[in-house]
Amino acid sequence: MNYIFPSREWVNALCTGLNGDRDFLNAINGWRIDVLLVGRNLSPGVINHLQRTYGINKIETIGVLFRFNNSCNEASLIINPDINSYQYVVIADYDVWLKVLSGLSDPVTTMLSVFRRLEVRGGSMVTLVRLAANIVSPMAKVIMKIPTEIIK
Repeated sequence: MNYIFPSREWVNALCTGLNGDRDFLNAINGWRIDVLLVGRNLSPGVINHLQRTYGINKIETIGVLFRFNNSCNEASLIINPDINSYQYVVIADYDVWLKVLSGLSDPVTTMLSVFRRLEVRGGSMVTLVRLAANIVSPMAKVIMKIPTEIIK
């Protein structure tokens, strides 16, 4: 079974996969943090897919909310998230997030290549960099195991 990105099913599969991965659980141990990743400038194909799938007419942005507390306690797909409701928010164009997904075989280099295209709101940038340094590689390994069909 392939999971469609972006979808609630894909996000749920990621959280389940993270919780079954020893490397990720070791990396996230001691962390209690919520992070919202927001995609903006969605393509017409993504908007049409989300409208058909979730019955929402006006779609401007999508978000993936991660609640970490020594594991992945929750991962949710949120359409048009209110970014002011979350302490840690990372915003980028949808195509930047696609570049991250396509570069998972070398996640550190990929993250460094897109770093300037990420907009961080709220919270401490130092905290997010420390979190990313811990979890990017194990998280990338889990994502690469999820059979994914990407909507561009």
